[in-house]
Order: sequence, then structure tokens, then C-alpha cells
Amino acid sequence: MKSDLPFFRTRIDLGMKVITGLLFFGMLGAVLYNLYMENWSDSTTLFFVLILQQTLILGTIRTTHYTLEQDTLYCRSLVFKRRIPYPSIRKIEKHTSLYAGLKMSTSFRGIIIHYNTYDELFISPAESDRFIALLKERNPGIVVI
Repeated sequence: MKSDLPFFRTRIDLGMKVITGLLFFGMLGAVLYNLYMENWSDSTTLFFVLILQQTLILGTIRTTHYTLEQDTLYCRSLVFKRRIPYPSIRKIEKHTSLYAGLKMSTSFRGIIIHYNTYDELFISPAESDRFIALLKERNPGIVVI
């Protein structure tokens, strides 16, 4: 059953793809080096760490999304979920640099949603402009910076 609610996948930047590739090939190189040196226990351990690492990274990329529900913005990333009521959203800030707060995205570029009094969340919908426009429809009082 397909929902009619606006659904946005996360943006995946080239930087995230490069980091994922470097982690993969770095660990794979360590596994192959230990196999070459016939260090079986270390290569087995590194192989399982490689599998776990890639499962977490790809799982995060696959499950991160944002849904505009009837009364709330629903954000999900892996097992982390956040529901933000539209009236509590005060400000949306377009952000392109590193961010040090709560982050539910797979990109370095995205938007910061300021809600309640002091809460904020960094997300990166693939279609940021459309996402912001739909949020503004649900709460016209949102200030976009």
C-alpha cells in the first residue's frame, strides 16, 4: 500500500561516497595484507569488521528519509526517529558547512530545522527547495534563512 504523504530521500554527496569507498578499500587492503601474511585470525576479524562497517553505512544511507505527515515532520535514520510538530518549527537555515549538532543525514549540505525553544536538527532532503516549500505550506510562520 503506497502512501500519499510527501516522502523525501536523503541527499548523498560525493564526499560521503568517497569516505565510504575509502573505508571499504582501506579495510579490504588490511584484510588482504593479513591474508598474504597468513595471519588468519586477524584477517577473519578484519573481514567481519568490514562487513559490519559497510552494513551500518549502507543501512544508514538506505533508511534515512523524511516524511511530511498530517501534523508532524517525521525523520528517520537507521534506528533513530524524530517527530517534529509543524507549529513548533521556528526557523529553517540553509547550511553548507560542517555542523556539530544532531544530524540525521548522509550529506554535508542540508538544512537545519530549529524547533521548540533550543532544539535543532540537521537534515539533507534530496529536494531541499520543494521540501522547504511544503513545510512553509504547513506552517507559514517558519522563517527561512
